[in-house]
Amino acid sequence: MQRCIIIVAYNEGSIKKAIEINKDDYIICADGGYSLAYKEGIIPDVVIGDFDSDKSNINFNGEIISYPSEKDDTDSMLCIKYALEKGFTNIIIIGGIGGRLDHTIANIQSLAYAFEKGADIKMIDENNIVFIMENDCIEIEKREGWKMSIFALRPKCNGVSLYNVKYPLDNVILTDSFPLGISNEFKQGNAKVECTDGRLLIMITKGE
Repeated sequence: MQRCIIIVAYNEGSIKKAIEINKDDYIICADGGYSLAYKEGIIPDVVIGDFDSDKSNINFNGEIISYPSEKDDTDSMLCIKYALEKGFTNIIIIGGIGGRLDHTIANIQSLAYAFEKGADIKMIDENNIVFIMENDCIEIEKREGWKMSIFALRPKCNGVSLYNVKYPLDNVILTDSFPLGISNEFKQGNAKVECTDGRLLIMITKGE
């Protein structure tokens, strides 16, 4: 399945260190994300945005879709909607974590929008992997020096269990008003996360 890579205007670290770009990836740059891609020799298929954050004056000869600055959708959301319209279900957003807190929260909400539309979507940078799961049981690959946090994206998430981690959970209720799932540690091998009824935000984060 062909991937759609969305490069947004804020990224801590290198794009190519966060992900290996494949030749058949369809690449969208959100506004100033084009400047970041250009610096690493990445040529997008399309650039989308209102261009209020792109101060680079770099000319792009490919397709540009421009929107007015006064709009309901963020540039990231515009790119997500475009990817969904093109039929992509495997979407990876590069960046969008850190910097302005309101932008980070908006990007997490945009993840939820795409998730509800049936997309397998992640937001990543060199030090973070963020995605959503719902009513599922998944395995998460162990990464040396990384931690795992889970957060409820519903008032109550029932039947939450964590296996093969330092702080396991067994069929608990996780709420959106108490961060019980913060900063867990992998044991030997991969971890497993289960939620029988609810939506969880999963964050895999590098560092202490």
